[in-house]
Amino acid sequence: MDDYFFGLSGDIQNRQARQQASKASTTAGDALTEVRTLTSQVDRLALACQAMWEIVRDQTNITEQDLAEKISEIDLRDGVADGKMGVQIVKCPQCGRNSNSRRNSCIWCGEAIERAHAFEG
Repeated sequence: MDDYFFGLSGDIQNRQARQQASKASTTAGDALTEVRTLTSQVDRLALACQAMWEIVRDQTNITEQDLAEKISEIDLRDGVADGKMGVQIVKCPQCGRNSNSRRNSCIWCGEAIERAHAFEG
């Protein structure tokens, strides 16, 4: 009789393990699809940025050095040279309280917050 219960218990554990493995496999597949989508988007953005840079360079006197210096300046606006545009503190035009530069509106009064630049989160 004990063998029967041990066998039944093992069957239940095996079924649960298979269900967990199947769920993990689905989650991993979803994550892989998302990574592929994001990689494709980054590749298209890099291509668009390169095209825009070449147009600007060809039609102005701006050099690669000018571009590199501007990238460094923008990177350091948040005080950290990390290759990212960080969040900055902005003052709400209505109530004057501090807010996050990535927000569309003030968390205190709801007033719209103007973006510092076109690519702000």
